[in-house]
Amino acid sequence: MAFTDTPAAREEIKMLTFSIDNVIYGVDVNQVREVKNFEGATPVPYAPHYVKGVTNLRGEVIPVIDLRKRIGITDKKDNQTPSIMIIVQDKHPIGVIVDTVVEVLTLQKQNIEPSPETLLTGHSEGVIGVAKHDKDLIVMLDVLKVVSNDAGNTKENIKGFQIQVQNATK
Repeated sequence: MAFTDTPAAREEIKMLTFSIDNVIYGVDVNQVREVKNFEGATPVPYAPHYVKGVTNLRGEVIPVIDLRKRIGITDKKDNQTPSIMIIVQDKHPIGVIVDTVVEVLTLQKQNIEPSPETLLTGHSEGVIGVAKHDKDLIVMLDVLKVVSNDAGNTKENIKGFQIQVQNATK
């Protein structure tokens, strides 16, 4: 189902685009506080597999999530330095590692298709839809949902991480 051609459908949305494994993804620019080169993280014992560790951001210790691992993509093979997007969840910053940040795009809402029902699973709540831009398709994410969603599992907050993780004691 495509958006209709009404004045509201002609609205624009600004998306920060980034790539993971040669696929272009986009998130609403309002969900991202800043972008920088990833300089490393200190591993934390017993953290979920997608948590790279913690890093110091101007005196504040923040958790760092590897989005590649979070969405089930295998490790990157090249040695290119990844980028980190700093998002804010419940007033707590979180670093999200991506392969490369590409650019900020202004997209017409009429060029955004919602995700087809056949592609949705319990873990795909964070996928908003697919945007058409030139010849590219951009998978649009609600990065806050992707970072915090463990649909169908018992949830608990790990103090300091402020993200939802699967309860290990089922």
